[in-house]
Amino acid sequence: MPFDVEKMNKLPLEARFFDLNEIWYFMNRWVVRQLYPTAVTPNQITVLSFLFGLASAWFYVSGQPHALIFGAVFLYGKVFLDNVDGNLARVRGTTSRFGRFLDSLADFLVTVLVYIAVTVYLVGVTSQPEYWVLGLLGLLVCFMHSTFFVFYLVNYTSRVGSYGKNRVDETVTEEDRTRAAEGQTDLWALRLQTLFAWAYGWQDKAVEKLDALCRRVARIPETQEALQGWYSDKKFLSAISPLCLCTNNIMLVIFSLLDQLGLFLILLISGMNLYVLGLLAWKMLSKAR
Repeated sequence: MPFDVEKMNKLPLEARFFDLNEIWYFMNRWVVRQLYPTAVTPNQITVLSFLFGLASAWFYVSGQPHALIFGAVFLYGKVFLDNVDGNLARVRGTTSRFGRFLDSLADFLVTVLVYIAVTVYLVGVTSQPEYWVLGLLGLLVCFMHSTFFVFYLVNYTSRVGSYGKNRVDETVTEEDRTRAAEGQTDLWALRLQTLFAWAYGWQDKAVEKLDALCRRVARIPETQEALQGWYSDKKFLSAISPLCLCTNNIMLVIFSLLDQLGLFLILLISGMNLYVLGLLAWKMLSKAR
């Protein structure tokens, strides 16, 4: 089967919007094209991305010369490979629920370890234990922002109908268990889904409640037409794309190279939260009835 670059995209051409994260993958298409005819699998790329993330966290706490530079380099490698695996799976037509959860759980673990490592570094070089509070708040904000972006993205893609491996609500259902028990779905995918629900479930519920509150304030009725308009706003999707975990990691890379990790955490916790509140206010005002 010839390589078709269009299959890399989750959305058809007419449904796409400007996604800031695409900027960070300037070599992505070339790499996927080179991997396409090989025996390398998307899940192997996911594991390699995970190892890059572990290496990044280790460098931040290693005390090695140029630790921040190497931590940043390996973190960017993790971000880049984290995009390659999904694109390779889509272009080959081998996307799966197992791969979807493997990727997300690897992201979760790497994010926790990297933020802890960055906090350990800051406490070590400044002798200020207050950075533990700042680091843990930064980790929480990072997760909430990325979940916020994914919530609206999945609501959009599910309505477009172009990408069925993600669900808005990934809570394990009796149907999921029955299908796995009957061999209709991968048992390991169900196990990873269970871990995913534990790791991300509280974030999903929090964003879902925030979204419901915003819809009530904007007086959006619970009709298919109204919800379609609420979740299919391309301008809003473009505006929230900087909240994706990929962009968060890229900003961490940049501030690591500048040796300004403390400033990164401050801007993340204050500036980006104000940005989110501003976007929600704009969305409610523009959609209010």
